[in-house]
Amino acid sequence: SSSSSPGVQECLLYVKRQRRKSKTKFKASRIWCTLFSMQKMIVDGYNVLHADPELKRMIRQDLQKARRILVRRLTDYLEERRVQVTLVFDGRGGLTGVDVEIPGKLQILYSAAGQTADELIVGMLERSDSPRRFIVVTSDMADIGRTARAMGAGLLSSQDFLSRIQRAATPPQEDAGGETPGDLDYWLKQFGQEEDT
Repeated sequence: SSSSSPGVQECLLYVKRQRRKSKTKFKASRIWCTLFSMQKMIVDGYNVLHADPELKRMIRQDLQKARRILVRRLTDYLEERRVQVTLVFDGRGGLTGVDVEIPGKLQILYSAAGQTADELIVGMLERSDSPRRFIVVTSDMADIGRTARAMGAGLLSSQDFLSRIQRAATPPQEDAGGETPGDLDYWLKQFGQEEDT
């Protein structure tokens, strides 16, 4: 039988809606939608905090508050998106282990004593059957970024990731809805799909 998961069916419907709303036609297939619905991101938490001027200033005064604000922004961003995010922090201040903010969508990992966030990220990729399914969010392209790419993962800079969150928080225009075209273009590029010309 050709039964699909709800995520795949939702994706196929989403692409059909995009076709109706836009003059641009997108190549949609069941395989593409399966990949789309399973996308995973690993976010270098402290790297992202330092890439945001407001949160970077806040770190010096109240690190926990800066973390909470980033988590809240991520929670809002993920509300209607088909992305699973693991937010990784160094286990400073005695925090270790796992917090789950949105089951199946957002979890927070704190590295153990003697372990860096980079090492935790690399370990996640090493344990994965398919590192290519992951996108690592970091601006440390010379270290963790280079290692992640060598393992097959995609990369997204912290600045670009923050820009996407900011765009998602901006009230949409009347003819806009759901993901922005920028988001769709990004995922199409990740999975080797191009818009029809």
